[in-house]
Amino acid sequence: MMNVACNDRDRIFRDGTRVEWAALEAHAVSCPACADELRAWKSLSVAAQEMRDYTENPASWPRIERALAEEAGRKTQPARRRSWLSFLPGISLGWQTAVAGALVLVLAISAGWIFIRGPHRVENDKSLLKSAALENVERAEALYVQAIDKLAAEAKPQLENPATPLLANYHEKLAVLDSAIADLRTEAG
Repeated sequence: MMNVACNDRDRIFRDGTRVEWAALEAHAVSCPACADELRAWKSLSVAAQEMRDYTENPASWPRIERALAEEAGRKTQPARRRSWLSFLPGISLGWQTAVAGALVLVLAISAGWIFIRGPHRVENDKSLLKSAALENVERAEALYVQAIDKLAAEAKPQLENPATPLLANYHEKLAVLDSAIADLRTEAG
């Protein structure tokens, strides 16, 4: 039997004789790298053989040729250039650009006018307490107070008779918070 080394593997894959293939298979029994490569080569060979064993359909080639010709025809046709103002096809590109510039100018002037004289500027009323933001805060506070009252009503039986020292501690902290909130409310008016 012939001796084969790992570096002979690629040459045998390309143009090895039957004897060299047998020697490579014998070498692959003791060489894991060559065994993996040999398995991959064999599975690739099986897949290639399966691809070669198809039955030819006489209609396939004309259909492929027609599709390739259509694709080539589409690529050779000059691409029709569409301008960004193509909804004005009868107007030249220069006039389209002028119209676009005028629109931009009008929009810029309008935005500046709205910013300077807009409805959000109230010259005479500079009061902080008449803003929409304050109304949102007051609405949120009312919802918060309702939620706290509901939670207090649900927790009241457990907090009045605490079963654990932790609940007693919570009860004391809530009493301190309630008195601080009441003080703040009286100061705020």
